[in-house]
Amino acid sequence: MTTIPLITLREKEVLRLIDEGLSTLEIAEQLSLSVNTIETHRKKVYKKLGVGRVAEALKVAKNQGII
Repeated sequence: MTTIPLITLREKEVLRLIDEGLSTLEIAEQLSLSVNTIETHRKKVYKKLGVGRVAEALKVAKNQGII
């Protein structure tokens, strides 16, 4: 079994909002963060999960019980 690196609470929150269908801009506005910060969180999550796209990230996160 592959060990998934620790996903922070903020990264989980971003993933959850992505799963709800929110855009990067909408997530940034909801969390009072910049679009660049949301993109950074997204990139870190992709790297930690070993994926390259949002659909893959959501699938892995759900399979691992992250979201």
